Amino acid sequence: MRIAFISYEYPPDIAKGGIATYLTHISKILYNCGHEIEIFAASNYREGVFLESGILIHRIKCNDVETFNSIVLNQFSMIHESKAFDLVECPEIHAHCLSIKEKYKKLPIVVKLHTPLFLQSRLLNFNTSFYSKVRYFLGALRRMKFTYYGKYEYKLDREFHQVRLSDSIYSPSLSLAKILSKEWHINICHINVIPNPFIPPKKLLDIPIQESATKNVFFIGKLNPHKGIVQLIAIMKKVIRVKSDVHFYLIGADQLYATKRMIMSEFIKATMIGYEKNYSFLGALEYEELLKYYDKMDVCVFPSLWENFPYVCLEAMSAGRAIIGSSEGGMSEMLNSESGILLNPLQIKNWAEKILFLLENPSKRVTLGQAARKTVINEYNEKVIGALTENYFKDVINRATFSNNCV
Repeated sequence: MRIAFISYEYPPDIAKGGIATYLTHISKILYNCGHEIEIFAASNYREGVFLESGILIHRIKCNDVETFNSIVLNQFSMIHESKAFDLVECPEIHAHCLSIKEKYKKLPIVVKLHTPLFLQSRLLNFNTSFYSKVRYFLGALRRMKFTYYGKYEYKLDREFHQVRLSDSIYSPSLSLAKILSKEWHINICHINVIPNPFIPPKKLLDIPIQESATKNVFFIGKLNPHKGIVQLIAIMKKVIRVKSDVHFYLIGADQLYATKRMIMSEFIKATMIGYEKNYSFLGALEYEELLKYYDKMDVCVFPSLWENFPYVCLEAMSAGRAIIGSSEGGMSEMLNSESGILLNPLQIKNWAEKILFLLENPSKRVTLGQAARKTVINEYNEKVIGALTENYFKDVINRATFSNNCV
């Protein structure tokens, strides 16, 4: 198969999150299966075609997604019309392929779901006060519009229209498939579910899984409400009051807490007065630097309000760490009772109790870590996910070919 991936994000030029990680893994896997892979991605500082490990990367120099979307059609067309692709994959977010599908109606387009913008916005504004919502509603009435804070009109969403025009949709988690089935009025049977692949770095797999006397609790993720930071502050206080020698490490990019109109780290400092010796900000670390911290982690906590397919959880599982994760979203499809602990992200007391339980039971941490590492190795490897993806793509191409021949 000759496959094109269209994505604003692709490392190392733009590697902000899960999409970049996913593309790195899946493109390598499909290339190793013998397929011809080309990637159209953005760059803030270079343009041109680059061969990287057998994969052609078409870099489009731009500084924002809107510019990328306006340029990528012409770049793609030049390549596709000289040597046609069998299939194109793009994320739903930002609707990169909408113009491509409108021009090449018979070209099979697959949309890989990650987390659409409307859902990201909803999660980031979860803690918005009732007062702010009322102000928004009254402001809308003054403009003669009957709407309310957070109201979402899916028919006006470019990301929805890209999905509607696509030949097939697939999601790494059943949780996201269910949400978009409801929000975008898509039959759940039309959304395929295939987990993203994950190839653990050797540095993580080499970390020994053993009992330790330290009491280090790590959070890894952006410092924003979506990731459960507001709830984590309350959890930290409860734990520290019981176990004064515990230390929480927060790793991730500092972001605006819009509800309080403050940078999140400043909000944490203001809220955690008197607990300063029990927590540290490590900031946004480069990936190689982050890997160095995993062997220091006794417990990893991921209290996200919701997640689609958090790679950070798979990394912690690969390192054999004891994990307490959110029961909301894709993390609940990665972990089970043998490989981790799943909790409702809003149940502060339960989180504090489970953290204390794991800190007091090193042997339980080892048992969970061993099962977690085994799960990653057995279920998310190149062979398993590669075969599922390869067969899925072939089926999409065959169905599109049959449909085009019947026209």
